[in-house]
Amino acid sequence: MAAGAVEIDLCSPDSTAGDGPWASAMREAVEAGGGEAGGKMIGWVWGSKGALSGDGLDDKSQTTSITLPGLSEPTVDARVLSSGLPGVTTAVAEIRLDIESRRTRLRELCGSNANAVDYLEHIVVMTAVLEDAIAGHESIGVACKRIREVGNGARQAFFKLEQTVIEVVGPARAKPGCWGLAMMCSDIAQAVAVARANGLEATEPKTAVQGGQIARIVEPLDGVAIAYMQPSPRIDD
Repeated sequence: MAAGAVEIDLCSPDSTAGDGPWASAMREAVEAGGGEAGGKMIGWVWGSKGALSGDGLDDKSQTTSITLPGLSEPTVDARVLSSGLPGVTTAVAEIRLDIESRRTRLRELCGSNANAVDYLEHIVVMTAVLEDAIAGHESIGVACKRIREVGNGARQAFFKLEQTVIEVVGPARAKPGCWGLAMMCSDIAQAVAVARANGLEATEPKTAVQGGQIARIVEPLDGVAIAYMQPSPRIDD
């Protein structure tokens, strides 16, 4: 699946995998309750500029080759990291292409989205302990940009991955997890039309506080609030 320059590949552990760091991390994650039997997401690979040349990341014995169909050709080295989360494995790979090149490659591979979604603009995640979430992000090189008080003892921590803002809120008053997704579209009317054609109730687009337009799916999907956004028209000098 692809949206903009983001690639999501759903995979399962290979029983024939060797004894490298990635294979070992995957086995540990599966044994902790994820994998095919549980149908759970047990890990991810982060793409980053200069990911294999920073402090502590230059030991090639700690890397393994993996395939990312839309972003690497034919393979890319990924270095296994400590996620700081039990039962979860994570790795970082160096991305050499710029964002527009990756968007183009993924569009060619996966086709365009019928609902005109270009990329994930914003994700809101609820967590039990905000400090642990901040430490977990920073352990894989995703720095906290700012923290904001929101009242009732809750705070928001903001992170940025290229075009996408990650907003982590804690402590969660309900079950921790993904609270909402906001997707940027090139044609918000098309996004609303596709949602309605698939049986979802969507609001009419209206002016957003941050500019541009916004429309929402009325009922959360699997407990996750969904919003579509469209940027303001660009004014060229």
